[in-house]
Amino acid sequence: MLQQIISRELVWLYPWLRKMAGALVALERKSPTLQPTALANEVLARLLAWRGELSGDTEASLRILATTVAKQALIDRGRRRMHRQRHLDRMRYKQQSSSQTSEPGAMHSRVATVLIAIEQLETLDADLAGLVRLRFFEGLTHEQATRKLGLSPRTAARRWAFAKAFLADAVRREEENA
Repeated sequence: MLQQIISRELVWLYPWLRKMAGALVALERKSPTLQPTALANEVLARLLAWRGELSGDTEASLRILATTVAKQALIDRGRRRMHRQRHLDRMRYKQQSSSQTSEPGAMHSRVATVLIAIEQLETLDADLAGLVRLRFFEGLTHEQATRKLGLSPRTAARRWAFAKAFLADAVRREEENA
């Protein structure tokens, strides 16, 4: 029924919708979420899909209904925009928090922590600290470091696993305290 009324009243309705949409868009505080013509088209599409009845004077009822639908369309657009903005803000926050660990200051702190942990490791076992220095700072492979220290491959692997765990624990403790 409403579709028939709209098709009959379209001569005055669409120009009025564009004018009303322009006034509503101009009232938006921030940058408009929608152009007036797009808002008018969306209101017309929503009116055509609406299954309700009009009461009273057809023209006045249609104007009231169109204004209500236009306001709701602007509210829906604003909500979607705010939802997207909140999502983007969350993503930016996640990126910032993950990049904080890779900032130069954080990396300097982590390197200092590793160096202190290597010194502590040297007090426990000088050969183990030597293995770490060969692997970390001289860039030797596991086999090259094993040969240079004169260790068996299994012993070197065991010691390397212990050293990695020791250093990881030291870094974790330092980050928890920071």
